[in-house]
Amino acid sequence: MRHTGQPWSGAFRAFASLAVCTLATTSSFALEGSFNHPTYKKLARLDQCYVWGRYCGKMAADTYCRAQGYERSLRFDTEPARPTRLASDGRICDADFCVGFKRITCYTSAEQRGKGGNWPQRID
Repeated sequence: MRHTGQPWSGAFRAFASLAVCTLATTSSFALEGSFNHPTYKKLARLDQCYVWGRYCGKMAADTYCRAQGYERSLRFDTEPARPTRLASDGRICDADFCVGFKRITCYTSAEQRGKGGNWPQRID
């Protein structure tokens, strides 16, 4: 067999073509939703921290997205805000150091978002 200088063998080309065709015909669903100034149960802006001073950012944003029927957060921005409420228990932060979400973008791989509405249970 003569070497032509091309690294693509006939079998590899056939496999690559099949993979491209499969990817081109496979449909996938994804849904994003963006929320400006997201709130905790429509009471106050959502604090960036899940619990007081801890688990800030992604965990609180993911909790919000799940409550809205999405799987997780993709990205978020924060800004100083007051009052805010913690996602874990709804506690209020009403001081100059409070930071809330300015915007959260949520994602789900489903064709449409789920029912949502499941905030963590408050335990007193």
